[in-house]
Amino acid sequence: MEKELKADAYRDLSDAQPLLSLAARVDVSHTALLVIDMQNDFCAPGGYVERVIGKDIAACGAIVPRLRSLVDTARERGVPVFWLRACYRPDLLPASMRTKLTEQGITEVCCDRDTWGYDWYGVQPLSGEPVLEKHSYDGFVGTTLEHELRARGIRTLVFAGVQTNICVEATLRHANALGFHCVVPEDCVASHTQPAHDATLNNVRFLLGDVTRLDDLTPHWKTPSARVYLDYTQEELDRAYDQRAWADNRDAMLAWYAQASAGAREEYPHHRHVPYGPGPHETLDIFPAQRQGAPIHVHVHGGGWRNLSKDDESFLARTVVPAGGVLVVLDFSLIPEVRLPEMIAQTRRALAWVRAKAARFGGDPDRIHLSGHSSGAHMAAVLATTDWESLHLPADLVKSALLISGMYDLHPVMLSARSGYVKLQPDEIERYSPIRHLSRLNCPAVVAIGDRESPEFQRQARDFVRAAQEQDRQVELMQLPATNHYEIVTHLNAPDSALSQAALRLMGLSG
Repeated sequence: MEKELKADAYRDLSDAQPLLSLAARVDVSHTALLVIDMQNDFCAPGGYVERVIGKDIAACGAIVPRLRSLVDTARERGVPVFWLRACYRPDLLPASMRTKLTEQGITEVCCDRDTWGYDWYGVQPLSGEPVLEKHSYDGFVGTTLEHELRARGIRTLVFAGVQTNICVEATLRHANALGFHCVVPEDCVASHTQPAHDATLNNVRFLLGDVTRLDDLTPHWKTPSARVYLDYTQEELDRAYDQRAWADNRDAMLAWYAQASAGAREEYPHHRHVPYGPGPHETLDIFPAQRQGAPIHVHVHGGGWRNLSKDDESFLARTVVPAGGVLVVLDFSLIPEVRLPEMIAQTRRALAWVRAKAARFGGDPDRIHLSGHSSGAHMAAVLATTDWESLHLPADLVKSALLISGMYDLHPVMLSARSGYVKLQPDEIERYSPIRHLSRLNCPAVVAIGDRESPEFQRQARDFVRAAQEQDRQVELMQLPATNHYEIVTHLNAPDSALSQAALRLMGLSG
């Protein structure tokens, strides 16, 4: 039976008002720039295309000054810049591309990760600009590009980069079929041969979009856009990622966390400050079950990646332990002592330790479940979408995830004031955005959000669930009424709450 398409999968891009002129089509309020494959292997002397394929790459280098001008103007005028980056490693390629390369006798890998050929040529992204790795000529296939464009309300795409007749054209044709207006500044794209370049541009002029030039395009970007992300100004986006603006009881709730957690530690036997790694903060607390072979619930505390500790969220023991589970609450180093990538590395070490030592505290190493709140939900989602096999652990190490009020796409987060202390590089934003790695989500998940949280946190939850369901993952949304960001996790203190029951259901327990 054919899978039924979800009618509400994306916001409708049909034109409420037809864009009947180039000026209207490239208005800064709904336009994005796509920079495609500006990498050493395609553009640099001695790169793959020149050395292996034997093609003339002079035209690719010639567009760099104009492309820099285009990118700089886009940034100045508030036009979002998206970067598509090829990685044509054979195990990542579709069968059709592998077959063609085999027929041509080509065995060398083009644009392999962590190589000179993979690096940018002539231009490069700034921190916060989306970078999407593609494994085919079409930048929409196997990436979250469409999702990210829809989320920003983009209607028009400006195409730049290489090769005009291959990856630029493949991505443009897909964009046209999806309903995006397509614009190509012909002096900001290049191909190996002029006839191939011209043939693509003729097709665009005839059926697929607009062909213009740099100097004719950028004057239409007349004034800087007030929008930073979606319909947010910078001030609005900063507020959208500051939960204090949406809850006036933050201090009282943090005090409650500490008091309730201290009480839980008095009520339940536990092992405190158990080391799992070499760092001074790489410790965890274990609340064992009353039986052997119990499922293990590992919790990652919140605090914006820079505050709180495991001591603030021990109260989950009141739900997990009486139901027959083991509770493990993680500690880890925080910003600014370490950066977010090291925090993720520490929590991965913690999960590996829990699996290796599970029998010591009555846990079942094959029944490890996760939860996290706020920034902890982000980290738990990263753990749930980790390639565990690359770390010599089972792909399904995580058996379920309860993600509470988290951030799953770091791109808008890094456009907000949080970027002042989180400080991620473009490739790190992509690497640690769980929404971009849903193909590695091998367990059911519940994504919980309070209806009094920031609208942006609520959007993040909905978008994560929708994107996961579109990839046939077992993910459901739970919205808690009359609940703000700081209150929601307190529901795990009450075994009969809907949130606690969801946690126990995921663990195969009953309250």
